Amino acid sequence: MYWYTKSQMNEKVLGYFQNIINEKRDISSIEMGCGEVQLFCTTGKIKIWIGRQASNDMVIKVLRTFSRVDSSFTHEKEIICDFDQIPVYENYDYTLVSYGKIQGDYRVLFNIRLSKQNALDHLIESIIKELEEGDINKTFHWKGTTPKLELIYNELNSSGEWNITKMEYRDDK
Repeated sequence: MYWYTKSQMNEKVLGYFQNIINEKRDISSIEMGCGEVQLFCTTGKIKIWIGRQASNDMVIKVLRTFSRVDSSFTHEKEIICDFDQIPVYENYDYTLVSYGKIQGDYRVLFNIRLSKQNALDHLIESIIKELEEGDINKTFHWKGTTPKLELIYNELNSSGEWNITKMEYRDDK
């Protein structure tokens, strides 16, 4: 897996985003998207909406961008399963957080680190499968910075499809 160094990240940021932001103000949140994928981003959390018509390639691109930009990205996932299935998810590099018995099955909470390739691949597969049922919303936690938010936008917009739809600054609140 490849992680950007600080100098590489700063070089990449000096692109599209520089023309949009006001460098004298601290960014609180950014909303961006392209058709069937919308992101609401802060430096601690990214909420993502993926429409059922989103391509598999777009889902892969977004999640792999997250994993490349910052190794702290995590997602909590609740799964209802038999007790015997818990180790199967742990083999996907999901980290067991808690579990409890409910109506013969178990409600299990896992923490998924996007920096773990096996966990990332399985999460991508599960999201693509969920999209067969309809639109989905997911929340990812991370230890982000404004330059990393800029890098996410620039990486996703490399094909020219992404737009920033809203930007809030800390002093606007």
